[in-house]
Amino acid sequence: MQRIGNKVSYIKKPLAKASLVAAGLAAVSLLFGAAALALGYVTGGNAPLVAAALGFCSILTAASSLVYGIFSFLEREKNYILAKASLIAAGILVVLWLAVIFIAL
Repeated sequence: MQRIGNKVSYIKKPLAKASLVAAGLAAVSLLFGAAALALGYVTGGNAPLVAAALGFCSILTAASSLVYGIFSFLEREKNYILAKASLIAAGILVVLWLAVIFIAL
């Protein structure tokens, strides 16, 4: 419910368009990361080059999701709940991948 002067508007605010892209990229990043970790687990730690490529793509898509999530806040009079969820998910993925990289060094 949104108040406009004395009147109440029951029209819901639409989702920010960039937040839909951010959510899709966060989901793809999660799938890439899960596939990379699964390949590493199945091969007993001797992961093929495909696992490294999937991990790198996961990092790139998570970073892209963060950018789109930030840009979605520039849209006025929109619902930002999906943008906030995407930022949290992509941020956690980026932090986890950075931890994996630093542990591997």
